[in-house]
Amino acid sequence: MEPIWAVGLMTGTVLDGNIDVALIKTDGERIDDFGTYRLMPYPQSIRSLLEETLTAARAWNFVGPEPAIFRKAEEALTRAQSAAVKELVEGYGMTMADIGVVGFHGQTVLHRAPQVGRLGQTRQLGDGELMHAILGTKVAYDFRSADMRAGGQGAPLAAAYHTALMRSAGASGEVAVLNLGGVANITWWDGADNVVAFDTGPANAPLNDFIKSRGLGEMDRDGALGRAGTVDEARLAKLLQHPYLSKPYPKSLDRFDFGAAMADGLNVEDGAALLTAFTAGAVGKALDLLPHRPKKLVVSGGGRHNPTMMAMLASRAGVEVVQAESLGWSGDAVEAECFAFLAVRVLRGLPISFPSTTGAPQPMRGGKLAG
Repeated sequence: MEPIWAVGLMTGTVLDGNIDVALIKTDGERIDDFGTYRLMPYPQSIRSLLEETLTAARAWNFVGPEPAIFRKAEEALTRAQSAAVKELVEGYGMTMADIGVVGFHGQTVLHRAPQVGRLGQTRQLGDGELMHAILGTKVAYDFRSADMRAGGQGAPLAAAYHTALMRSAGASGEVAVLNLGGVANITWWDGADNVVAFDTGPANAPLNDFIKSRGLGEMDRDGALGRAGTVDEARLAKLLQHPYLSKPYPKSLDRFDFGAAMADGLNVEDGAALLTAFTAGAVGKALDLLPHRPKKLVVSGGGRHNPTMMAMLASRAGVEVVQAESLGWSGDAVEAECFAFLAVRVLRGLPISFPSTTGAPQPMRGGKLAG
């Protein structure tokens, strides 16, 4: 297949109020062109609606009918994200007729990993048929459900794209890709056929929630609070004994599986330091699980903007840490680009998840296609 232009959308579980939109040209195996990327804020009304929806989702917990707010939130975010796609494409001097497919991840409101004797469940809000009706372009969506119905974790799905990036950069084996979103996930590739990916632990979600709960804004901007604090090493050592961290992969997390309560009773600086150190320590434990411990981590996602987190990754995970930009990638765009890439794979009928990345029984095609 010839490479086509595809748009990818991502809204993270940290609810930072933004839509990540990226345009790439790809055949679903290689990246032909990194087009453009933009971060587009939601209106405050949608942001508040999504926060209410997340609270309702946790109370629902997959028991009984879905909360009524889901439909309202789904339509609002689908319309907002459709507008963001159109704005990005037209701002780049193209029209929607130039776009082969849109990858619409949607907003994850609840994710429950599988357990022995019980399939996992996941819910992303996003109406692919409505987006197709608005944009007139094919839309791939609901990327995770098929994997979970087959017994997989449904996450992480970035492995295929991370591997394509590593292949294009000639990086393998000694290098792994770490994405620091609400949750942290890692991809390791041996340079041949072996790809491993899993969620390492939390990244920004507990820290952001902790800062918000103290009325000090949305995040630990520039890592200033964490840098000013002192890590309670005894408390950290106890937290790092959590069974998830030593559990074999494949494995995945919900953004609320590790919460801000880990820092209960601490002042804001020491709490921020502890939560940042926990993210780094969890990554260190993850590196020990890989078939071969990499010497370098290429970091994408919002967490790489936190210098304290990056420094703690180097010291506490015992690894060289570099930003995605050092390999010519856009670290903020990687997740949105990933869903453009996966959308093309959906279009082509190629697998998007694998036994070594989600625990699916075989390489799995997934996603639904509107239009």
